[in-house]
Amino acid sequence: MRRTNEECKIEFDQAIDYDKVLQQIAGHASFSCSRDAILSAMPLDSHDEIQQALELVKEGMELERKAVYVNFTGCSDIRDAVVRARKEMVLSGPELNAVRLFLNACQSVHRTLNESEAPHLNELSQSMDLCRPLVRSIQEQIDAAGMVKDDASPLLLNKHREYNDVRMHLQTTARDFIKSHSQQLMETVTTTIQGRLCVLVRAQDKNTFGGMVHGSSQSGQAFYAEPRSFVTYNNRLQNINDEIEAEKHRICKELSVKVRKNALALLSDLETMTYLDEAMAKARWAYEKDGCVPLMENNRRKLYMEAARHPLLDPENVVANTYTLNESQYCMMISGPNMGGKTVTLKTIGLFVTLAHAGFPVLCHTAHIPFYESLWFVIGDNQSIENNLSTFSAHISKIARICDNCDRNSFVLLDELGSGTDPAEGAGLAVAILEYLMDRECTVLTSTHYHQVKSFGQTDARILVASMEFNAETLHPTYRFIPGVSGASYAFDIAAQYHLKESILKRAYAFKEENARQSEKEIEHLEQMQNEVHEQKERFRALIEDAHRVQREAQAKKEAMDAKKRDMDENYARELDEMLEEKRNEADAIVRTLRKQKNTKFHEQTEKIHELNALAEPIPEEPAETPKLKVGDYVQLDGLNSHGEITDIRKQEATVSVNGMKMKVKMNRLKKIQRPNVQKKKTELHLLSSKKRMPLELNLIGMHVDEGLRALDDYIDQAVANHVSQVRIVHGMGAGKLRQAVWDDLHHQPAVKEITAAGPNDGGLGATIVTLK
Repeated sequence: MRRTNEECKIEFDQAIDYDKVLQQIAGHASFSCSRDAILSAMPLDSHDEIQQALELVKEGMELERKAVYVNFTGCSDIRDAVVRARKEMVLSGPELNAVRLFLNACQSVHRTLNESEAPHLNELSQSMDLCRPLVRSIQEQIDAAGMVKDDASPLLLNKHREYNDVRMHLQTTARDFIKSHSQQLMETVTTTIQGRLCVLVRAQDKNTFGGMVHGSSQSGQAFYAEPRSFVTYNNRLQNINDEIEAEKHRICKELSVKVRKNALALLSDLETMTYLDEAMAKARWAYEKDGCVPLMENNRRKLYMEAARHPLLDPENVVANTYTLNESQYCMMISGPNMGGKTVTLKTIGLFVTLAHAGFPVLCHTAHIPFYESLWFVIGDNQSIENNLSTFSAHISKIARICDNCDRNSFVLLDELGSGTDPAEGAGLAVAILEYLMDRECTVLTSTHYHQVKSFGQTDARILVASMEFNAETLHPTYRFIPGVSGASYAFDIAAQYHLKESILKRAYAFKEENARQSEKEIEHLEQMQNEVHEQKERFRALIEDAHRVQREAQAKKEAMDAKKRDMDENYARELDEMLEEKRNEADAIVRTLRKQKNTKFHEQTEKIHELNALAEPIPEEPAETPKLKVGDYVQLDGLNSHGEITDIRKQEATVSVNGMKMKVKMNRLKKIQRPNVQKKKTELHLLSSKKRMPLELNLIGMHVDEGLRALDDYIDQAVANHVSQVRIVHGMGAGKLRQAVWDDLHHQPAVKEITAAGPNDGGLGATIVTLK
């Protein structure tokens, strides 16, 4: 007999805590419809349906990895409002606003998915009708609080204006009334009774002002009276208010008709948004807990879960295990001591198989799960919050039902098979049931303490024997799954840890030895040898993992250093290019200024030349220590073929006199050198022999004016004699006396054709170019 979904849901909840895991996932949903869909999720009927659901989750996880936020804000369950509109009922302002917010959320999700690389999610979003005219209509007439806007229609706007005008007249009338009758009033303020403006008057004066009386105070000493002068205005306000409410009702009715016309599209959009939010909730849960989308295998038996972790266990302390069954294995048989994790292992595998069939991700690094048409669970321990039936009769009745309905497409989970009755009979039943289920090619997971059952598992190639690791020294479980090794119960050791009397333990051990068969002793010896081999294997594995870890750390450090060096090189090159470009622009600006201003004053030209020379400062590749220099030192300017004497030092900048010009230079660009030994030139110059080469430059720096002029005259004579057409006279800047004297003298030289100041690269104003006739 086929089980109903309700029966399956109860069985899953009791056996594998399915409902608690669904509640955990539903906590990531954005609105009630998707939460309800997750909480009621059950395994799907077809492999194609499962694949479609898992594909949506896979794309959702990729969006989470890329930090693409799919915003469902504004989504709500609008089914009641749509149903009421279809029945031609008038929706309220908040209901209409909820429809608008829902459609705005649809537009947001549609826009986000349209711009993302999620083809299946986008295909779903593209199928929605965004009902833009309906959104505009509601948005124009209903505000964010769900109230009809004052200007929703021309009539409504006029009525609100009229209402405000009448109200202002009423307030003016009330102020005048209070001012003229203050002695007869209990309070000089107005109050509102049933929407009508009133005043509080003394009891003896309640009928003095005409109008109406609306009641008395608690003491009976005062009455709420509406004077005759108030009545007309109050009546008018009430009439206008009724007209306003009627107009609002008309507007809501008109909008409700539009909702009714779009009802089918709205319900379809709600279903689509539920699918999308459900998929994104699953994706957010899996991404947050480092899960994966399982690969659902069809027509294959391979079961593989790498680093599986139960979602209800503490993520900081849970032990990740890898479970696998190959194509030729039909059964996984887990043994080991009580409280060692056997049931948790069965629940984890059963839960992940169920989640995968319901289209959910699982908490594994990788998962391959066959497609099963039916899932069966029999777990009767005390670890479930709600105790299920645990008597042998209930246990065996469930197993009988499984045997009647299972086939090669069934997944069966049996905890402590054969328990609750005589051990010998229970073991026999367990072996017979496992044989029957495997003969029908079911996939079976079971746990056992029986030696006979473990011995059967060791001899049948269709069974993978496994155990949960137990530390024999500390007598504590490690919760690690060990395939290929059957586990001992450690019952005597655990009993000793809980201080059972030694005499009882000795008697129990003797009784066991007396009654143990040779096959059981051999199994125990084999289990001991298997555990020793496994411990050695684990030690080697730990050493190998440690070596790999050290290697990975070293490689990671090397890659980090290489990346840091690349970043530093790129940043330095970029900054260097920027600085060079900036200096080129400044130099171009100065040159353009000098070209435009031919008649610039002397000191302005000097400043521009200083700026241009300063731009020639090289950009240091690395910060260097400031040289220890002092005033009076003779230095070389780094990057320039110039030298001079330091005349002043302020902070990290020195003033250097170079060829009579004073230049401010950074200290790290100066290098101390030997002061040159300048010989004073003889005042009498002899004509150079035609065999010697005529120098094209005369340096007068360091000479007095008279001495320099004599040297200049002799030099010009020699230049004329050697037929030189152009020479350069270096006189420096200084105070300008020597320069002016040189220019005056050259103007009176008959052999001089033209004199001009040298260019920036030839000494600037510190030198003169002389063209001879």
